[in-house]
Amino acid sequence: MQWKMKSEKKSLSLHKDIAHNLNADMEADLERALELCGAGKYQVFHCALMVAILGAAILEMVGCSFILPAAACDLELSNSIRGIITSIPNIGVILTAPFWGRAADTFGRKPVLLFSTTVSGIIGLIAAFMPNLISFALCKFLASLFLSCPSSLGFAYVGELMPKKRRDLAVLICNASLMLVASLCPIFAWGVLSYDWWNSPLNLRPWRVLTAMYVAPLILAALWLTQAKESPKFLMTKGNDKKALDVLQHIYAFNSGRPKDNYCVTSLKFSAEDSEKAFSHGNCELGEGIMTNSAFALLRPPHVKWLALTGFLMFGLFSLLNGLFLFAPDTINKMMTHSSKEPVTICTLMNQPENLTSSDECVDEISFATFEVTVVTSLIYGTLVMLISLSPLAKRTSLIGMFVLASATCLVSAMTTNRIIAGVSMSALQITALGIGPLTAYSVQLFPTSLRATAVGAVLMFGRMGSVIGANITGIFFAGACTIIFYVFSALLFLCAGLSFLLPKDKPAIDEQ
Repeated sequence: MQWKMKSEKKSLSLHKDIAHNLNADMEADLERALELCGAGKYQVFHCALMVAILGAAILEMVGCSFILPAAACDLELSNSIRGIITSIPNIGVILTAPFWGRAADTFGRKPVLLFSTTVSGIIGLIAAFMPNLISFALCKFLASLFLSCPSSLGFAYVGELMPKKRRDLAVLICNASLMLVASLCPIFAWGVLSYDWWNSPLNLRPWRVLTAMYVAPLILAALWLTQAKESPKFLMTKGNDKKALDVLQHIYAFNSGRPKDNYCVTSLKFSAEDSEKAFSHGNCELGEGIMTNSAFALLRPPHVKWLALTGFLMFGLFSLLNGLFLFAPDTINKMMTHSSKEPVTICTLMNQPENLTSSDECVDEISFATFEVTVVTSLIYGTLVMLISLSPLAKRTSLIGMFVLASATCLVSAMTTNRIIAGVSMSALQITALGIGPLTAYSVQLFPTSLRATAVGAVLMFGRMGSVIGANITGIFFAGACTIIFYVFSALLFLCAGLSFLLPKDKPAIDEQ
């Protein structure tokens, strides 16, 4: 009798669960609806597209590390001027980051990203044909005013079309893929600068062709973007439930190969978590009011502490990645072409007066050995980052490990007298790119949807500030205070490693569902 009563209770409980699931399938919140769409072909398509856009922006910005040494004679560049030109893209990004973040939160991810990527690509292409340094720098600056959006929004865009339990992994894999895309930078330079374009039918200097090649992916990625769908999370925040449901039906059909009508969700609702966040933060992200949708909301608790922490960590990361590291190709080239048999450190070589200007003959060639080191190490480090991203390593753990390793490579670069070790350690500074994905994932995780694009843009703006400061400090002081520069960057990275312990621990996947 007791067994029969237990059996009836289990049967009743099972029927209740089935009824509950059927109701949930008919009307679901966005996270549940995304889960029912599955993580399949459309997410792969969308992630690949975002990697293409983010990677195109990286090539445009990092490409200066090879363009400027090759254009040193034509544009009459010194180290200090090179630092300024290197930082120009980041200056434009800093000036416009809040605007593009707000625009994406107001008008939508897709239209803003499409417009900014296209315009940046076109102006960057014009820069390749400018006759002098001033016009070249002006075009680069104008292009950079539109580069903030394609260089940051893609991470938020990826997360908003991915089921929650796969979200962090998707962002980390995209970031790892960007490392492999970044390896195209020295490969493109190797292929273009090794060819005599001046005596070809194009009659162009190699650095001009390289400039055009680095910007072409932006235009191609913009064409690809026309095939993407708007973020359903953005549509929900604007009250366009029907359009959001249409996007989800498209994703379901794309993933499953079944008709859209087979998608079990027929209406969307706001989750209890969204409502709780809205009231607890005092700004209902699905409601109305200027202050609730303002970037100033980031400066109020509890957002301000996370903005300050992630912003400083991104500052330290980019000050090295887009600062000191952008001088790596030229520095490695000096080490590889150094004629003296006496072993010297990088700083001994950089402190020599002839590195400034000692000969009437200007030399702007990059050696074959330099390309070998930069290409091989970029591919190896990109693969390592990909493997680390695919591992179960927590975001916070990977950040701490990355900062410690990058700090150590700074010290090795300053002290070693071996050319190969110096080249490998200088190239290893690019391992800091491993931190972009985890920090961006934290930016997506720690801020509500209505502030997410603005928050990601703001955090990356701190990174761009680090890029500008890092590039200019390196350009001005590298030749005269090389050792101090390496020690300062090493100390900064150790500090970032310590501050990373303040970030929240990753939640287990079972808790995120």
